[in-house]
Amino acid sequence: MLDCSVDLIITSPPYNKWFWSRNRNINNWFKTKSRKITYWDFDDNLTPEEYEKQQNEFLKECCRVIKPTWSIFYNHIDILYKHTTIHPKYVYNFPLKQIIIWNRKNTPKLDKSYFFPITEYLFWIKKDLKSIPFFDRKKAKFQKNVWEISPAKNNNHPAPYPKDIVENIILSCSNEWDIVLDPFAWSWTTWIVAKNINRNYILIEREKEYIDIIKNRLWETL
Repeated sequence: MLDCSVDLIITSPPYNKWFWSRNRNINNWFKTKSRKITYWDFDDNLTPEEYEKQQNEFLKECCRVIKPTWSIFYNHIDILYKHTTIHPKYVYNFPLKQIIIWNRKNTPKLDKSYFFPITEYLFWIKKDLKSIPFFDRKKAKFQKNVWEISPAKNNNHPAPYPKDIVENIILSCSNEWDIVLDPFAWSWTTWIVAKNINRNYILIEREKEYIDIIKNRLWETL
């Protein structure tokens, strides 16, 4: 993609959870329940070093293609592993404007050695230190930095995010007919929301099965 060619990026990459699930200490005296998220042909199983390098390069590309006064919203989580917390600290290599807390209100993670983890992050990243991204809080449905939104339902993707998250970002951080990019299109939620509120959109997806999902969702809207 061309430099400075999109107005807003909203995305949620794979969390590399299968690496941590596979390497969990099964002799831990706490009984735990691990959950693998299957992304068809994609193997969510990089070493932490490989994953951090991959995500660093990805965010560099996001900063390259975003216009000077616009925004990137990057959804990620803490990994709870062997009584420690693995935080996506690489995001602090980039100009971080704010951290939004997504309160999911429930969790599939049943590890008895932790409080139930019901939150995820939306890291609001800008292009560079000097830029001031466009923002209109009056247009937002959720105006505080904690958004209480239940996970998406009736979606064939194993880890979809809800429409309300995408809508809140688009309404407050873009104007009509701006270009919204989602480099991990997955269940195509960004496409549906952007289309419904008059934004142009660019979606990137490598997995054929998820492209089939969008075909089905496209027919549903006709």
